[in-house]
Amino acid sequence: MENISQLIGISSIIFSVACAVFAEKRGGSPLVWFFLGLIFGPIAFIIALTSGKQCPHCKSWLPSNAKICRYCAKELQESK
Repeated sequence: MENISQLIGISSIIFSVACAVFAEKRGGSPLVWFFLGLIFGPIAFIIALTSGKQCPHCKSWLPSNAKICRYCAKELQESK
């Protein structure tokens, strides 16, 4: 029983860190996503992987509501 508790604790920390890293790369708040990963685990990780959008010019990840790329300063097209 103790091994299962340790496994759950370690996997929660891994998902938390992974969520924070991926969210930061995609323009999200790493602290918020760390706690979402801690609470929701793999569900938050999948959402963090799919959130945001990529600039078609410089290929940087941006928040999904961005209208201008913060790296190359080019205007982004609205996706429908």
